[in-house]
Amino acid sequence: MTIYPQARLTQLPIQDIVFPSSFAADFASEFVKACELDGSGNEIYHSWKVCIMACRIGKKLNLDKSLMKELFFASLLHDIGGVMVNGHVIDMLTQIPDVYGQKSNFRIFAHPHRGETILATFPTFRNISEIVGTHHEFYDGTGFPKGLKGDKIPLCSRIIRVADAVDIAAQVHSADNPDEIISLLGIFSGEEFDPEIYEVFVSLVKNEGLFDAIKSAEEIEWNMAALKKEMTDHHLLSSPDTLNRFFKMIASIADNLTSSEYNHSLRVAELSVQMAYLMELNESEILTIRWASFLHDIGKLAGNRSVYRKREKLTDEEWLNVKAHPQRSYDILNKVSGMDKIAYYILYHHENQDGTGYPEGLKGEKIPLASRIMHVADAYDAITSNRPYHRKKQQEEALGELKKNVGRQFDPNVVEVFSKFLIS
Repeated sequence: MTIYPQARLTQLPIQDIVFPSSFAADFASEFVKACELDGSGNEIYHSWKVCIMACRIGKKLNLDKSLMKELFFASLLHDIGGVMVNGHVIDMLTQIPDVYGQKSNFRIFAHPHRGETILATFPTFRNISEIVGTHHEFYDGTGFPKGLKGDKIPLCSRIIRVADAVDIAAQVHSADNPDEIISLLGIFSGEEFDPEIYEVFVSLVKNEGLFDAIKSAEEIEWNMAALKKEMTDHHLLSSPDTLNRFFKMIASIADNLTSSEYNHSLRVAELSVQMAYLMELNESEILTIRWASFLHDIGKLAGNRSVYRKREKLTDEEWLNVKAHPQRSYDILNKVSGMDKIAYYILYHHENQDGTGYPEGLKGEKIPLASRIMHVADAYDAITSNRPYHRKKQQEEALGELKKNVGRQFDPNVVEVFSKFLIS
């Protein structure tokens, strides 16, 4: 098969991509919110609440703009290493609130380092990754994973430690009374918490109504929206190459947690791009298709992630959960400034040519071409990969499956182009 060059896809000038300055804050906030749904699919807002409290503390400490931005992104992403197939690290932390129990639980103990490792792959996230990696260090040196002490712990990590502990304590004790939280956590000042930072927190609670900012979903949403307006950024994700690697990272997280075959989304992107080149689409559109392919399964992170690895036959409820993932992907990405076109393509990547697909039952050319391309690439990779419900098939057999479903499931023209690509 002929492989067309992709390196130049990352060389498009940033002005051709038109992602606004709020993109990084929007994407980070919507991504973590989706990953933190409870067992019933409800938003728990843990990282959002931690971020709101941490930034209020940071402002009170008069942190400069650069440090405030690091605090904002680090507090939003502090548990990125704790997203698991079955649930989230916050579930474990609320069940094992003492530090000795947390240290003996590998998933809890490892999640700061795992988060640091994920974020450290981006040079512009280096400081943020260090903060994430040390957000469970205790002021007296008894925290984890490194056992840092006092001022050896980054300032932003010490701030996040207080905010994180506050929300965990509120969940463990079902406490919404500010005085009760202060009473519960006050004994840890000087041990778990930097005393100065804890005093700032107490002052904010007593004098400035800090808890009012996180008392309801409406308040949390409003305060996060206001905070994001202050965190405009053209540095963290400042180039197409950085964005390309960032989306690949998100794709890898989604695939590792919801697929029995790693790198599924990266292969879908590769195949989709090759078809787009053969169909002579312009480079801007090809890049959009590539990024949509990377992110097409991001909606699988919201809700029950374990269902995608289940070997037994799915129940009707589980199948509905699976079929909801294009809509969930759209819902996540459509809230991110500059991602509306990518979200639109992803929404329809499971529509069938004859109108029997989902979520809307679109038919023929009513389905965006990019979505039809991704549908073929997605199906081919599924057929040629081991899945819980079938063994992988070889190229010729897989191509036969695609051709058999032309006109019903797949666009005939796209399958014809894909066939030429495979045999070239």
